[in-house]
Amino acid sequence: MSDGTSASVTVTSLRAARAARERLARAGFARNSVTIERHGDEFDVYVTTKQENWEKAQNLLEGHPLTDDLRSAGSQAVDALRENRPLALGLAALAGFMIFTLTKRR
Repeated sequence: MSDGTSASVTVTSLRAARAARERLARAGFARNSVTIERHGDEFDVYVTTKQENWEKAQNLLEGHPLTDDLRSAGSQAVDALRENRPLALGLAALAGFMIFTLTKRR
């Protein structure tokens, strides 16, 4: 890609580097265009992209790993509820009972 530019970020763990790669992949960047290089205790993540996509790539690279962890945990919880209908119905019944109890108090 002769007209491409490189967006990059330095992170302190392999987990954070992989999270950055996943953010890019979810946003439509080719997974094989992302490079992770180790330099001592830090990891550099690079992606080569077109100039008009550079800012988007840089913003994705600089995203916060906690946000990714929360998003991942939320999607896992939703998947668990979808797969376990009795659990979902039980939680809904419990929530309904709690709302009923709290609204009927004097």
